[in-house]
Amino acid sequence: MISSKKLASRFALLLGLVFILFLVSLSLGYAHSSIYDLIDLILGKSSSAMIFILTKVRLPRIIACMVGGTSLAMSGMLLQTLTKNPLADSGILGINTGAGLVITIMVGLLDVSKPSVLTIMPVFAMFGGMLTILLVYFMARKRNNSISPTRLIITGVGVSSMLSGVMVSIMNQINNVKMTYIVEWLSGKVNGGDWKTLATFTPILLILWLITYSRSHSLNIMNLNEQTALALGINLQRERLYSLILATALASLSVVLVGNITFVGLIAGHIARRLMGNNHRISLPAAMLVGMILLLVADTIGRVLLVGTGIPTGIVVSVIGAPHFLYLMITTEN
Repeated sequence: MISSKKLASRFALLLGLVFILFLVSLSLGYAHSSIYDLIDLILGKSSSAMIFILTKVRLPRIIACMVGGTSLAMSGMLLQTLTKNPLADSGILGINTGAGLVITIMVGLLDVSKPSVLTIMPVFAMFGGMLTILLVYFMARKRNNSISPTRLIITGVGVSSMLSGVMVSIMNQINNVKMTYIVEWLSGKVNGGDWKTLATFTPILLILWLITYSRSHSLNIMNLNEQTALALGINLQRERLYSLILATALASLSVVLVGNITFVGLIAGHIARRLMGNNHRISLPAAMLVGMILLLVADTIGRVLLVGTGIPTGIVVSVIGAPHFLYLMITTEN
């Protein structure tokens, strides 16, 4: 049992890291700038060029990373609780790819610059993600209706690879501009870094965050064995369905902002439970902060240390997350 004092100090540390990384990320970038330029902006002494760079280019991109990281972290926590599998993640289980396939089809067929297309994109992205996770779930299920964690992961990776192949086939039939957009999405480039996109998706995701957190008590009960959960009066089938819908919605909408980024939910959920325990009232907010930290670090590294390489945020996250995934894969029992 972790003491309240330790929990408070760990939350303070995570909040402090988010705040520091926010300032560092906003201060640094392709243009030559520093923390002093940010101070000048706050004091109203910045040049028009620096105001544009900080408020129209960097700030929306940073907020997109924070919103996307939070959503992916919460989705990962829900999937890990649902499957009782620490390896579960929206990217590994194919939700991101399913949503991305739908986005690819829409980009290929429609003009995504139109507000009407941008409005309906979340619904279709959720639909694609939901169909994919249902396909993975039923393919991984054995005859006695049991689910092996390893079998679920392997099935998710297989379905994700298959859908990625379909996306490549679609890309061969579209023009270069749209193909570039899709390639950037596949590699995890932050595409939602503009105020119009953020204004469209952030309110929806905020509502989903609140709904997810309000279900903390039910998620805690789902962590128990099935007999105990049923004895406590919980409708497991209904709660699992709600968790699946929420996880899919969070992951599917986040890919519109930050592209096809994997491992964030897996790492954030694992670190949050290690730091805060299994109580979702505490571990969910912690996972949200860890998700923000992961994407802020990856995005800042890509923009500052790897400037000129064109390496997107998703690649940096994969370099960080893949070793962690392999470590958990080795140490987790089937």
